[in-house]
Amino acid sequence: MKKLFVVLWVVVFSLVAAQSFAEYNKEQVVNVMQANAASMGALKKATESKDFFMAAETLMGIAKAMKSIEIMTPPKGSKEEWDKNHQTLINMALKGIGACGDQDSDKLNEYIGEINKLIKEGHGMFK
Repeated sequence: MKKLFVVLWVVVFSLVAAQSFAEYNKEQVVNVMQANAASMGALKKATESKDFFMAAETLMGIAKAMKSIEIMTPPKGSKEEWDKNHQTLINMALKGIGACGDQDSDKLNEYIGEINKLIKEGHGMFK
């Protein structure tokens, strides 16, 4: 019984460690950044035409894309900065979705501005 406990503990620890310190995958990060660039263009069009539904969908796509790479450890910059940048960007996207629900163009544009700022900061820290 004790051996089974130790084996299970080692397996769980290995899985947690692997997820906590996922290897940086440059190709995946580049794909996410390219998708985000396209999404920001689509978001601008949706915002200009006051298509709040499309804007909300686009913001969720950005949030999901950023979530998919947040477990990685960047080759440059600290993991703490990486995590903070990603989580703040995801939070801004979610707040932007809320602004879409309220059909508040001013707030939506404010959150989009913050997302742009965070993307630029991220490129500066991690690229």
